[in-house]
Amino acid sequence: MATWTRSLDQFGAVGSVIATLCCLGFAPLVALLSAIGVGFLVNDAVLLPLLVVFLVIGGIGLWSAARRHGKFQAVWLHGLSAITLVLSAFVVYQRLIVWLSLAGVIGASIWSFVIQNACHTQQCKT
Repeated sequence: MATWTRSLDQFGAVGSVIATLCCLGFAPLVALLSAIGVGFLVNDAVLLPLLVVFLVIGGIGLWSAARRHGKFQAVWLHGLSAITLVLSAFVVYQRLIVWLSLAGVIGASIWSFVIQNACHTQQCKT
């Protein structure tokens, strides 16, 4: 497997955090995007597809990692958090649920990372 696929989950998590912070109107990020000339990204018509793409990329990365080590709990956490994040950010806006869902997406990446590191010291599925 190519080495770039091993970091898809982190790339997806970082992109999801950035897109979600834009959805929440996080002022420093919105100002930075405007200052560098990409202020058009701070629009729900752009943010929803962007967030979904990053969540899918993160899910693919987690799935790929789970296939290597054989533990899929982080994938389930990511999937549940991703669905909740999109619904709570764009369908029924609930700020607390958005933050908790974002924490779940980040937590899934961290959990997968911990599992992968544990597999280096134990006998895990290859």
